[in-house]
Amino acid sequence: MVLIGYGAVRLGWFPLGAAEGVARFVFDFAIPALLFRAMATAEVFANPPWALWAAFFPAALVVYAAGMIVGRKAFNRDFEGAAITGMGACYGNTVLLGIPINLRVLGDAGTLPSFLIIAIHSLILMTLATVLLESRRAEAGGGALATLKGVLRGMATNPVILGLGTGLAWNALGLTIPAMMDDVLKFLKGAVVPCSLFALGATLARYGIKGRVAQSTVVTGLKLLVMPALVWAAARAVGLDPVWTAAAVLMAAQPAGINMYLFASRYGTAEAIASTTIFVSTLASMAVLPVMIYAMGLAGN
Repeated sequence: MVLIGYGAVRLGWFPLGAAEGVARFVFDFAIPALLFRAMATAEVFANPPWALWAAFFPAALVVYAAGMIVGRKAFNRDFEGAAITGMGACYGNTVLLGIPINLRVLGDAGTLPSFLIIAIHSLILMTLATVLLESRRAEAGGGALATLKGVLRGMATNPVILGLGTGLAWNALGLTIPAMMDDVLKFLKGAVVPCSLFALGATLARYGIKGRVAQSTVVTGLKLLVMPALVWAAARAVGLDPVWTAAAVLMAAQPAGINMYLFASRYGTAEAIASTTIFVSTLASMAVLPVMIYAMGLAGN
């Protein structure tokens, strides 16, 4: 599906503007609806997923730090470039690629752990990247308060965060989803996998290899190999359920997310490394993820 979307745009069979519309539909409507339904019906408050988060996010932060060190020491990047490098090493494409893969491989059993990771994935990693990058602006007079406002504004207007938050609020109030509303949510759920993968491929057509290949290759290794290995080891250490372990590992093994490029473009730094990393890591993931799925005994799914 990713290759179909990529080829359709590259060959001129599907306009890039239309592809961006598909991606917008997925991100703004289909996935938020899916997240709302999952969180509204899950038993989140009875069993907070501390073990899941303990397996995933410390590993992500370690890899973020490793990416920054690699950027600074091995490739002589400035602080902002190193921050973008660290983001690419740990911030995966959990929405457009992670959700479809986990739904396809793990089915309904993998839905809840996947969404519980996404629930604070952006909150932690995007906030960290924003604070690191905005810290230089604060030094130049932007101020810490402006940084905080920018972070909160971004979170409050993010459709994925809104879908999760609304679902959690619905759950906390003890409300049930009316049958007609649930039918609409199920229709939207059916669009998530094909539309997400097509949109990802189409979006990749606007990126490509724009330099910094060696650095991108190292970042890709951190993202696709080191981070899932750390998550797997941490999950084993905390005794996480096998299905939840598989969901966490597959989420950790997703290629670099497009937000890496959006941040690089916004702050005017490391755009070549961002574009190349997204392209290279996504192509590499087509080989790495099937091997990982087979190694965890999930190929029969």
